[in-house]
Amino acid sequence: MQKIKENTAFEKIPEISKKIEEVKITSFYMLSTDLYKIDNNKLIEIITKKFENHPATIMTLIGTKNNTLLKKKYKPWKIPKELQHLKNKVDEKTNYYLDLYFARLEKGKQNCLFSARSIQFIKFVFAPLIEVDSEEELHFFFVTLTVFQNGSIVIELFEDLRSSFYRFDFFYPITMMRWQIFPDFEKSDREYSLNTNHQLDDILKYIKKELSSINGGLKLTECIFCLHFVTNMEQMNKMEFFKDDKLYTWMVNAPYNKNNVSSKSRSKNYLTNYYDLTNINYINKGRNYIIWPNDNSNNFEKNFLRQASFFLSSAIPFFQLVCLDETIMDGLDKFQLSNDKQLIKFNEWVHGYKRSFLYIYRINHIAIFDLFNHLKESSYFKHDEYIEKIKQEEYDLLKDRNQFNELQKNRVMEIILFFVSLVSVLQVVDIFTKSKKILLISALLTIILSVSMLIYRNRK
Repeated sequence: MQKIKENTAFEKIPEISKKIEEVKITSFYMLSTDLYKIDNNKLIEIITKKFENHPATIMTLIGTKNNTLLKKKYKPWKIPKELQHLKNKVDEKTNYYLDLYFARLEKGKQNCLFSARSIQFIKFVFAPLIEVDSEEELHFFFVTLTVFQNGSIVIELFEDLRSSFYRFDFFYPITMMRWQIFPDFEKSDREYSLNTNHQLDDILKYIKKELSSINGGLKLTECIFCLHFVTNMEQMNKMEFFKDDKLYTWMVNAPYNKNNVSSKSRSKNYLTNYYDLTNINYINKGRNYIIWPNDNSNNFEKNFLRQASFFLSSAIPFFQLVCLDETIMDGLDKFQLSNDKQLIKFNEWVHGYKRSFLYIYRINHIAIFDLFNHLKESSYFKHDEYIEKIKQEEYDLLKDRNQFNELQKNRVMEIILFFVSLVSVLQVVDIFTKSKKILLISALLTIILSVSMLIYRNRK
């Protein structure tokens, strides 16, 4: 009987989740083990050249030194003939999201950070994937690429979940798709394809492939963070379904085992604590964050912009640092630091990367710093003394290895020079005698002496 009751509850989730007013942003923080070899300005230049005039790009945004936002929009993609009657609706909604997700959100972040010069960036907004349901409701999925001045690269997926809904796990949103309009990035005619086999993953793969081709080939590592900006959390938690376990508890524990989240007493991984900081609440699960406003305002756009601007201003530098630390922790060998010169160059690049976040410690960013600091302290990405010790040991091992390699190179060079000098001796002997016997004995003694020297040096 209990089993039937639980299954019934889970069956209700798709219908209930349709009432959630939410924007989900999935962030893919990309870091290359070769980035230290490329000047940051050069990197931005290369990526800009790749995507600025790319057929898939429909908007660019540039954050400048003086805290202004430069915007440029491109022509929208053509709609397939079968869906021409939806053209005006598609254009209207596209412009709506370009304004909300990007122009207004980026401006909101700038207002939070005031005149922080070190967070200059360029963002490329690509033609969205559009799904059309049986009632001809449009569902948009926007993908963007952002390059920051410090060399950090971020791919983001924006989803408006006001019209779609979750499966039973509160993690993967879905729609009841009738048509799919796919922007094929490989094409140059800027025309959508109708109902292809392509998915969002194909767009993400294309962008990552293009990034990997930079400078003859970059080895990219990746950290993924899911951000759920829920604007009507208070109303959702009043529903009978969430009487015992609040919506944010379901979401932060997703994806989950059905039998593991049904009650507090049965779940060992149940996370319910949240942080309250004037404008936002959130729950931290390492890579999964749920953010919602304190007030009960029904203004979706206002709530989303306020909470997203504030949270992202603290989260972006935190995510960048996590990505750097996780990449280093994966193994410094990935960076192919074969000598001390490269190690020094890499350390300089890491220092510059971290130094770009100093603005956050300024007095006019106290609220941003408080949240940034709390994210670090409460994160699952904690680096205790042991981990830091391992990191330092790995650096020391690299140094020792590089020094050993240099020593070996020097020994080989000494042996080569020694051989050269011995040959020179034979040439001198040859001047003073033409006796083949003497020359043979001299050559034999030279060889014996050389081998002895070689054995002696290798044993040292």
